Amino acid sequence: MDKVDPWRLQGTTTVEVTINGVDIGRRSLKRWDERNSWWMDLSEAACRQADIETGDRVKLTLTIASEELPAELEELISRNREAHIRWERLTPGQQRMLREEVLAAKQSNTRARRAKRSLGLL
Repeated sequence: MDKVDPWRLQGTTTVEVTINGVDIGRRSLKRWDERNSWWMDLSEAACRQADIETGDRVKLTLTIASEELPAELEELISRNREAHIRWERLTPGQQRMLREEVLAAKQSNTRARRAKRSLGLL
């Protein structure tokens, strides 16, 4: 808590994660009020990538990830009125999840297709 509290986060936040110097990528850092802590999911694949197992002590590095929209999503929202309306109707959490879903695609055409699909335009 003492490491994350200075960031003054209000809720779930996307962070860039490294474990023992291995880049794990973007993850959602979530607040768990009942336990006065923060947590994130680490998939089995991410643990294999970092060569760790449950219970291992690790060096965890977190940085707040950019909230900038992928170019394909930004372009769709700025050029398509219906996409803009649908984007504005989403909650901040829904916008974050959509941004991360689009951003996860490696190729531009896949990001563009995901943006359209996620906003109900396909």
